[in-house]
Amino acid sequence: MEGRYPNSIMMTLATCSDRDHFDEWLDWYSYIHTPDITSAGVFTYMTRFRNASNEHQGREIINLSESDFEDPLEALEELKRKRAPFRSDDRMSPYTKVVPGGGPFIKVGGEFQFVRNAPVHAIFISASQPMEEADEATYNQWYNDIYIPNFLKPGIFQSAYRYEMAAPDPHFESEKAVRKHYLCIYETEYENVIEAVAENQQSMEKSEEFNKSCEKVDTLWEIAASRIFPLEGRRSN
Repeated sequence: MEGRYPNSIMMTLATCSDRDHFDEWLDWYSYIHTPDITSAGVFTYMTRFRNASNEHQGREIINLSESDFEDPLEALEELKRKRAPFRSDDRMSPYTKVVPGGGPFIKVGGEFQFVRNAPVHAIFISASQPMEEADEATYNQWYNDIYIPNFLKPGIFQSAYRYEMAAPDPHFESEKAVRKHYLCIYETEYENVIEAVAENQQSMEKSEEFNKSCEKVDTLWEIAASRIFPLEGRRSN
């Protein structure tokens, strides 16, 4: 999010249902869908990333839509209202397959945390919950004040943002996943995000404080993904 810390986001995890049309689908995302969404003024930025792992279980494309609305559910309703007169079949794609893990999220208290300003070429997303016996307020304070600074300390990832699930994800089937969970989104200038994650993990494992803190986290899933260009649906000249 490049230093922006929007009040809410809509994260969509998706893949293309027909691989023969994958490039066509990415073009639709860049040149049709993204401008259609951002032109309504509700979600002001949209950026896309591609999972660096081939074992993505359908979470191939990560689309992050940013909004100043404090309630992302209200933002979605406003988007529907503004887009309703302009929706048509030719503005939709038959190849979009949305998968579990996305949804509307609200910014968690705490300031934007960063170690330096640099171009964003990739992100690492961790979806987690506090262990069932943990107090949520204590967990959030620990995550913001201890875990994130330890994660950013090696300097490989330059910034971190935290969000809380605003509503249960209808795509989830397991009871574990229906529980409220959190996202932490880390940005890096590394173009090889797999190397960035591995190098960062090695550095963190040397910290006794980090090793103790890992016991507090119930990790649901993690994604390392590289940015997809062009930016925000604008064609390059």
